[in-house]
This record gives sequence, C-alpha cells and structure tokens, in this order.
Amino acid sequence: MAGNLIWQMVGLYLLFYYTTVLGISAAFVGTLFLCVRFIDAFDGMFFGFLIDHTHSKYGKARPYFLWFGVPLGILSFLLFFNPSFGGNKVIEMIWISVVYTLFSLIYSGSNTPITAILPSLTDDADERANLASARMVMTNTGTAIIGAITLPMVSFFGGKNQQLGFTIWGAIVGLVIAGCFFLAFLNLRERPIEEENTNEEIKGYLSVKESFKGAFKNKPWVVLTISFIAVQTFWVVRMASGVFYINYVYKRADIVGLFLGMTIFAVPGNLLVPLLSKKFRNRNLMDASLVLFIIGSILMPLGEKSGNLILLFAGNIIGMIAMGAVFTLAFVMIADTVEYARTNLHIEEPGFLSSVPVVGAKIGMGLGGALSGWILTWGGFSSSNKVQSAKALTSININFVWLPIVLAIVIIAILHMYKLNEKEDSVSEKAENSKLKEA
Repeated sequence: MAGNLIWQMVGLYLLFYYTTVLGISAAFVGTLFLCVRFIDAFDGMFFGFLIDHTHSKYGKARPYFLWFGVPLGILSFLLFFNPSFGGNKVIEMIWISVVYTLFSLIYSGSNTPITAILPSLTDDADERANLASARMVMTNTGTAIIGAITLPMVSFFGGKNQQLGFTIWGAIVGLVIAGCFFLAFLNLRERPIEEENTNEEIKGYLSVKESFKGAFKNKPWVVLTISFIAVQTFWVVRMASGVFYINYVYKRADIVGLFLGMTIFAVPGNLLVPLLSKKFRNRNLMDASLVLFIIGSILMPLGEKSGNLILLFAGNIIGMIAMGAVFTLAFVMIADTVEYARTNLHIEEPGFLSSVPVVGAKIGMGLGGALSGWILTWGGFSSSNKVQSAKALTSININFVWLPIVLAIVIIAILHMYKLNEKEDSVSEKAENSKLKEA
C-alpha cells in the first residue's frame, strides 16, 4: 500500500502539478520523465541482484523495506515541495529534475523486494495467488484513497494556494509511507529457501553475467517482461490524463475526486484471481482481463458523446475491475517464472527475476509520461486556456482512451508467445520434490 500511495500520486497528479500548478511546459516535463527512465530504467535489476546476494539475519529481501522505505517517504514529500528560487525557472527545473531522479532510484530500492520476497514466503502456487491478491487489494486501497482525497486535501490545506496544499499533503503522505514500510519490515519473515533446496544442480549467487544469461534463457520471463512494460506504459498514460479527461472533455471538475477514487473497484478483480486461477491458465485469464478493459474503455467516450455519466462510471468500473485482475495476475505470473527458473533451468535468482515490476514500471512511467506530455503538446493544450481547442481535446482523448486500447491489443498478441503452463509445471515440481525426499 505504501509504495502505491506515492506511485498513484505521481501517476495521477505530478504531470498536473508540474504543468498546471508550477506552470512548467508539458514538453519539458514529458522529456524529463523519459530522460530519467534512461538513467534508471534497469536499476530494479541491480537491486534484484543485490537482494540475491544479500546475507543478513533478517533475510534477503526484508532489510530493503527498512533501508529504502524511510528515504522514499522523505522524497515523496520533496516531489511536491518546490522552493520559489526567486522566480528563476531554470533553477526550478533543475530542482525538480534532481528530486524526481532521486525519487525514482529510491522507489526501485524499496519496491523490488515486495515482489522478490514472494517466492520466499511460500512455494505453493495457490498460496502465491492468494498473496498476490492480498497485495493488490492493499495496493488498490491505497491508490483509491489517494485518487479520491488528494484534491480535497490540497484544497483543505492550501485553500486557493494549490502549491502550498500539495506541499502539506505530500508531507503527510510521506510520513505514512515511511511508517508503512517500517511496519512491513517488523512483521514479515522469510523462509530459508537455501536450506530447503535438496537439488544440488540448482545454482544460486550468480554473477551479473550469469544472471542476465539465466534470465534470457527463461522465455516466459522475457515475454512477461515485454508485456509488463507495455501494461505500465498505457496505465501511466491513462492515470496521468485522467484529471485532464474529466476536467476538459467531460467538463465536470466536481467529479474528479469521485472518478479517480474509483480505483477501489480494482479490488473485486484482485479477489477474483485466486478463484479463477484454480480453473484457468493465468495467461488466458490475462487475455480475458485485457479484453474486458477494452470494453470498459470504449464505454466512456460513448458516454461523453451522449452526455451520459452512467456510461462514464460504468466504463471506469469495468476497466478498474479488469486492471485489478491484470496486475494481480502479473505478479502471480512473475512468481511462476521464478519457480520455472528453479525447477526447469535449475537457477535460483528470485530477486533478479522479480525486478520485472520495477523495471516495467520505470520504463512504462518514462514512456507513458513522455507520450502524455508530447501528445498534449501536439494538441496545443495550455493550462492557461479556460476553453481548450478541438485538437487539444483530441489529444486528451488519445491519452486516456485510444492509446491504452491499442496497447492492450498489442499485449494480447505478445502474450500468445507465453507458453508456461503453471498448473502442469506445479504438478511436475511436486512429483520431483517427492522423489528427492524419497531418495
């Protein structure tokens, strides 16, 4: 929940804060998002490698909640703390560039262990699905809270001064984030996987070269990595443009908080995954979820054309349920590829392989943020215009509706190369373990 409080706040409001509140050009902000991704796109793999080579009395992944969780809380505040610098825009842009870059690096260090620790908690496929579901319920609880109450809190603390409101709210969110990560560190326990491995062929503590070589031998992992990057790209584009879509396309600023707070409807999607994954392959469930997202997305512009708010909310609810399932399945499937590496390739590298969400999130954030800013610039969007041009409204529609739909279709096509059948592999793994115990 802590990681996604700031992830959602950055996704929903940072582009808005930089462009509308601080008055920085959308082109600069979009380019900043992309450049930072070139700097830190693969730092998740670096932190994953560190986790695989960490030896401590607390385990491998668990210490990182403490080492990086508190700094993440501080940087979450600094993202929305902007000194005036005497009105010097150049220094202001340097400041936000440095803070955003540091935030992105620390975010990786605090969030890579969240996925990496999953195989260390259980080796049972159904339990992994339950844990991923519980994780995503808390994720979407946090994102729904942020989406629903951020603008009211900004207004409450800052009044007409939105910059002050964002600063105070950022400080509060930062304190909550640091506290939540500290609680996670205190209460989690890892099982010692090394002691359970009776198969002498399994390789652990790999070099960087061996880690990359082993990862790219894992074809399901490669396919899932590409898919996850595309998922994060369209989701960041959609999140960043949501406030623009309601404000300028629907012209209903009064429902922004309610609309963005509907992230809570992702929870039913989270909860359905453990039930459905017992009967269906995870890849097939992912395809079905993406199709459902496309259906929901199409309903919203239909509502705008007909002036029907019911279609707007219905489309958003359907889309949120679908994405709740998509993200839950992604984390389950990542854990499946970790088990596949161990049982089929005889490689033990949970940290490195589990860095997919952070790597995908970073590249997706960069591509999505850049695309959002560039498309708005192409459309001639200007926060100073009370009435936006038809081209500007088209650019907002592309960001929020049509680009996510196109990328969802692309992901469905990519996933057809994902051949891992977790149910068959789980059965063969249990049989192998049984033989080893008998031996």
